[in-house]
Amino acid sequence: MERTIRIRNRPGGRLWARIGRKQIICLAAGLFLGMAAQLWQRTDSGLLEGNTLARGSYGQGNQTYSLMVEGLEKKAVPVEMVLSERVYTKQEALKAYEAVMEQLPKLILGNNPSLEDVRQDLNLLTYLDSYGIRLRWESDEPELLDSFGELHVHEMKQRGIDEQGIRINLHVRMTEGKWPEEYELSVCVKPPVLTEQEQTEAAFAEFLKKEDELQSTTAYMKLPKEYQGRSLQYSLPEESVFVPVMGLGAAGAVLCFLKDRAGLQNRAEARKRQLALDYPEVLSRLTIFLGAGMSIRTAWDKIALEYNMMVEQGRRRKRYVYEEMYETSCRMKGGVPEGSAFEEFGRRCGLQSYMKLGGLLEQNRKNGSKNLKNLLRTEMTDAFEQRKHQARRLGEEAGTKLLLPLFILLSVVMVMIAVPALMEFK
Repeated sequence: MERTIRIRNRPGGRLWARIGRKQIICLAAGLFLGMAAQLWQRTDSGLLEGNTLARGSYGQGNQTYSLMVEGLEKKAVPVEMVLSERVYTKQEALKAYEAVMEQLPKLILGNNPSLEDVRQDLNLLTYLDSYGIRLRWESDEPELLDSFGELHVHEMKQRGIDEQGIRINLHVRMTEGKWPEEYELSVCVKPPVLTEQEQTEAAFAEFLKKEDELQSTTAYMKLPKEYQGRSLQYSLPEESVFVPVMGLGAAGAVLCFLKDRAGLQNRAEARKRQLALDYPEVLSRLTIFLGAGMSIRTAWDKIALEYNMMVEQGRRRKRYVYEEMYETSCRMKGGVPEGSAFEEFGRRCGLQSYMKLGGLLEQNRKNGSKNLKNLLRTEMTDAFEQRKHQARRLGEEAGTKLLLPLFILLSVVMVMIAVPALMEFK
């Protein structure tokens, strides 16, 4: 009995075959594109027939070529060469000038129909890219038509130029850098064409000018009430000042708000710094009085009362922590329990150190801790260390703030030294 054996393909066989075909296609495409790019690079490299470089056309500037030169050394040597642009010969320059002169009447027209009917500004070009030629213009009548092509209508009115116009010669000096030549163009300048409204305004302005001449000897000028049968009324243009003034008021309000807010923040920061600086002193005085046999309440009241008396006598400035201690002493005298008074003292000060002090005093009142002096002494040592760090940090901040004025002074000194030296060098 014959048995038929079936050979099963591995599950990934077709997948690997498909991936292999894709890889072959990608490699073939990369090979084809690489060869095409290499051929294009050779044809576009600018190196013709192995030893010829393509020079830039007129006015295109210099071109830089990176060459690999073989034969100088055993290996090819890289050389960078700056190739200058092509320069006209005298005959080529004159021929280019003539070609430009044929095109100039159309190039400089601007919005005018022709050079025989110039009523608007001309576009007097100063450089032609296609030829690499520079142009410099001069006018016979710069008061009417200047070298930039601008038409001065007011001067034309003063001279009384009518529709016949006035002929003006424009001199143009062309150069490609070596062979300059001068040429001449003739244009006919005429007054601009006005709309009906512009004509009416111009005529009325002329009428007012004549009235001014007639009344030039009087202290005031009476404006005409009628013109060409039409009744006239006059008023001066008024610019609304409400919006600018209102804007200034709003800006002032915003600035005042920001200033007050910044002031509050600065005062709060100053209060925190002062409280932090006074914390070791408060602990030190409490420790001394406790060591002398006083109770916490007696020591607290003594410190607060001595401070208040010295402030009233003008012997000491106000300090935030002692103000809070005096407030706490007054509350305890008014019947507030010591525990609540000490807790409120810590909260009002707003610093973690004072909250901790209030907690220690409250713990001593509840539990009668005999180790309070040692705890306060340890806290005082830590507080003095923190005060040293804070003083060092404040000194660094002050030094940082002084850097800007120092840099400004340094810049001023450098300018004072460098400017005369540079002027003397020139």
